[in-house]
Amino acid sequence: MSFNPFHQHLIVKGKFKSPTKSVETLNKWLVDLVHKVDMEVLAGPNSVYCDHPGNEGITGTIVLSTSHASIHMWDSELPGLFQFDIYSCKPFESSTVINHLDQFEISEYEFVNLDRNDKMFISETGSEVRDN
Repeated sequence: MSFNPFHQHLIVKGKFKSPTKSVETLNKWLVDLVHKVDMEVLAGPNSVYCDHPGNEGITGTIVLSTSHASIHMWDSELPGLFQFDIYSCKPFESSTVINHLDQFEISEYEFVNLDRNDKMFISETGSEVRDN
């Protein structure tokens, strides 16, 4: 059976009530995400915490056999800002990813899903502000 790529890129920006500072927690979260979207880890995960004043937060990346996922979350102010993206040559559901992001208690988010096949276009958008 040959692999037929489907180029999809989900970008999510929002705020977490409970951003993690733990490299171990974020690495586990990344691996769990890969399993939830039925993909395969090729390398990583790799996460690192930055303690530079004004830029305190954690960044995590993971390489998939079908591409990558990355997340950046800042924790000096709460709710903490996060930026996330997953690009893959294998289709996945945006809702699965957003539900997984909620492990850190999303207070608000917006997303765009890009279809990057023949001509790039926005295939889906959304946003939500939740009660605090």
